[in-house]
Amino acid sequence: MFSNNLLIVDFPVHLHGQFQNLANLIEFNLIPISDHCALSELSAVSNSENGTVIMIHYLDNPLQEIGYLSAELFKSDLHIAFCPALNIELEVILISSGFHGAISVADSIAHQIQSIKKVQDGDISFNPKAISKYILQRKRVPSSGNRAKILAVTTKKEQQVLSLILHGLTNEEIAKELNISVNTVKMHVQNIYKKTKIKNRGQLFAFAAG
Repeated sequence: MFSNNLLIVDFPVHLHGQFQNLANLIEFNLIPISDHCALSELSAVSNSENGTVIMIHYLDNPLQEIGYLSAELFKSDLHIAFCPALNIELEVILISSGFHGAISVADSIAHQIQSIKKVQDGDISFNPKAISKYILQRKRVPSSGNRAKILAVTTKKEQQVLSLILHGLTNEEIAKELNISVNTVKMHVQNIYKKTKIKNRGQLFAFAAG
């Protein structure tokens, strides 16, 4: 029994075995659930474990199904979309909907694991072009009210890290850009989260765009 949990939502039965192998490789418990009981299952898992909880939502027809997802469900924990196919426009919509990452049926197991691990580490996992398009649509800066809140509580270095996050860079890319260690970047990111009461990059993007 692992401390981390991977909840697969509305997955076809024929995919359970594949994701069981994936979960074992990254040391996650695999818990298949249906969308209509996702909130109660998530609450039970979150209350009983201290590890990471990631929900992977199977979206056979994403543009239709996204509208039926519970907004309450997306207020906590981490969410990845699993779709038959992905494109830039769809990934932008998934980012806007609160997902932290997206993977497709065509992706290799290695790529799927990489995406899940990125989300677990506090990064988002989308095509960089989708992230750039999302940021450009949101004018790349927070609204005046949220910008003032962030500037009021963060240091100059944290603001530099924040700016690079909002440009879609990962922790590793930020470390190279600022010539600091990845651990130092993670420290600044955690300080930003703590000061703004934000839990992850997905919430940070939403806050900055609000």
